[in-house]
Amino acid sequence: MLSLLVLINNAFAIPGQINRNINAIMHDVDRMATEDPSKAMSSNPYTYIEGNANYRNIVNLGSSALPVLVDMIKNSKENGLREYILAIAVEEIAKVDLKGDNFGWSNAKEFVRAWNKHLKSVPDSVNNITSSEQSNEAKVEALVKLGTPAIPFILDRIEQGRIELAPALGTLLKGNNKVDFNADLVENYTEWARMNRTKFDDLRNIVMTVNN
Repeated sequence: MLSLLVLINNAFAIPGQINRNINAIMHDVDRMATEDPSKAMSSNPYTYIEGNANYRNIVNLGSSALPVLVDMIKNSKENGLREYILAIAVEEIAKVDLKGDNFGWSNAKEFVRAWNKHLKSVPDSVNNITSSEQSNEAKVEALVKLGTPAIPFILDRIEQGRIELAPALGTLLKGNNKVDFNADLVENYTEWARMNRTKFDDLRNIVMTVNN
């Protein structure tokens, strides 16, 4: 019952926190327009989040905020700076660079399409990478590029005994607010994966929702 109440509270708390912080960011943008016209004229959205505590608050919400952020972009009637900043936050939380991976997005609405396309590819990509003839180092590098949505599927493989993939978790779980993963302190990666897999059900659900 308690876990259900936590889920319900999060369902209301996370959108509220995102809205408060993105509103504060946009207020800062308006202030910049008055105080520093050079920044106001910038075509680079990253200008407006550099060193911004409100943006950092959004990112620090972690993976639980991902579906909320994407829905906010998708349901918005606008496709401007506000939505673009939310898209940047999704990429940072998920530790992906969809532009760099040639998904090709230039505005927030395009980002949503790129994001869904990426999520659809994650299960097959994990399978293809782990079953390939690449070196273990190359496999780990490729898995890391898939970002945090790949974590539950990597855990599946580690639970099956593919402990050579564990270094990917070291990168993808860095700064994670659910678990404190230190590869040097884990004595049994297979057991660790089994014990912690349910903590990433939200990420699995995000991926599988798009794939169903």
